[in-house]
Amino acid sequence: MNIHQVKMFSIAAQTLSITKTAKKMNLSQPSISIQIKDLEDSLNVRLFDRINRKITLTDAGKVFYVYSQRLLSLIDEINAVMSEFNMGDMGKIVIGASSTIGIYILPSYLGEFKDQFPKAEISLLTLNRQDALEQCISNELDFAFIQDPLDHPDLLCEPFMDDELVIVCSPKNAFASKQYLTTETLITEIEPIILREEGSGTRDIIVSAARNLGIDLKVAMELSSSEGIKRAVEANLGIAVLSKNVIKRELRDKTLVALEIRDLNTKREFYLVRNKKRKLMPLMEKFYSFIMGKTEQ
Repeated sequence: MNIHQVKMFSIAAQTLSITKTAKKMNLSQPSISIQIKDLEDSLNVRLFDRINRKITLTDAGKVFYVYSQRLLSLIDEINAVMSEFNMGDMGKIVIGASSTIGIYILPSYLGEFKDQFPKAEISLLTLNRQDALEQCISNELDFAFIQDPLDHPDLLCEPFMDDELVIVCSPKNAFASKQYLTTETLITEIEPIILREEGSGTRDIIVSAARNLGIDLKVAMELSSSEGIKRAVEANLGIAVLSKNVIKRELRDKTLVALEIRDLNTKREFYLVRNKKRKLMPLMEKFYSFIMGKTEQ
């Protein structure tokens, strides 16, 4: 039994005419008769009674007709769904992102993308840089968003958007009264600093910059989230270096103070990473074009 035979049977059952079935299928009458006979043989049951060149459904044929309609309907549904996958209107996208990007930046973009493609299924995982890259290499992630560039033979890394790091402190902190900071201030007026955990891209940037500038970091504590760091800084347990994108609400509510480092470039870029060896499905291609289009705005 094959789908072509089932479709042929369905038309014959509806028309009760080999002639009409042959015309609809654009085949000869002998060909229709042979195909129906082959179908009956494969099922080991007679589907039609043939009397005086007329056909009528047997009891088995009537039951098979019901199933044939369900089967053909399901095939139509499968074809429609596959067409949506092919057109990029349906599919699943798995994204890994650092907490800064995953919590404070991507949600609004993903909401906009979902408005355009409501049948898209999107999974967003908050991961540190190393985990995100490893899962991108192993094809567990379709895309990764990280905070500093990389060079890996299997990965394509492209700028996604600009960001700026600032020193953040409590309004009660000694730094809060200053209009800005300099590297000299950070060297001579050492304040306890709160850092992200090992593996965090932001932490790597801070530690590397401090080492290059000769700043002795006095680590007060390590926390695994930007939210935790903000709460600790609000409690004046230390200063921190955070993205401006992370502290918009706290600056508005004046629970934190942000200070620029006047003689240091603290601007950086966020990057989109994907596996070079992986062929993107149509929906993934649309997401890639959508998200990279944001870099031009």
